[in-house]
Amino acid sequence: MTVIDLTLPINRHMRGIPGLREYEENPTRCVALTCMGEVQKEHLLKNDIEVDENIELTLHMMSRLEILTHIGTHIDAPCHFIAEGAWTVDEIPLAHTIGKGRIVPLTHLQGRQAITADEIIRTGVELDDSVIPVLYTGWTERTWDTDAFWGESIYLDTTAAELIVEKGCKAVALDCFPEAPFWLGIEDDQPPGRNHKTFLGRQCIIMQLLTNIGEIGKRDFTLYGIPLPLQGLDGSPARVFAITDD
Repeated sequence: MTVIDLTLPINRHMRGIPGLREYEENPTRCVALTCMGEVQKEHLLKNDIEVDENIELTLHMMSRLEILTHIGTHIDAPCHFIAEGAWTVDEIPLAHTIGKGRIVPLTHLQGRQAITADEIIRTGVELDDSVIPVLYTGWTERTWDTDAFWGESIYLDTTAAELIVEKGCKAVALDCFPEAPFWLGIEDDQPPGRNHKTFLGRQCIIMQLLTNIGEIGKRDFTLYGIPLPLQGLDGSPARVFAITDD
């Protein structure tokens, strides 16, 4: 058995979708409030951890995290785009975000190209209600923490979302943006958030911005997507990992 972490690290340098007020006004903050002496304080500063200006030197270290529900590796709850009668993130059954994973290899795609239904079909990977498709473009592995990640974004076409829900998948995992990148002027003829509504309206849970998918290789694996049970909320940062069968 091998455990492969597919989660982007959380730090204060994380970038969200360009041009959206929520991200611009609410940067991720990881702040040490207390620590165990000057040596540990210096270590925190050296490692680029924000230290509270009134940090207390005490018997333990304690920190504060400020983070949006949709940044980095995260899970979308249906109420993110479905206004009435939809699961909040604490109501998502873990049976929807844990299951047999199946990688859909799409690493040939380049920036500003779309994952279409035809691209998925051409891989020959079979999808059905027994698997969670993992759409693997390699985009986070290649470009996270660079301007290219959002500036040249690979994205999901509406035909791909429709194909996945037609196959009955209970969740989808991907390492790129699940909509047309409107901030680049690339828009389809569909209403905003069309893919989110397609997935979440069918209780197909979205696990976004995975990384390190290439480490899985061709091995069979179980995918685990674990959101925080944030009562009544629309999504959560998540730890997503694969456990291989070898």
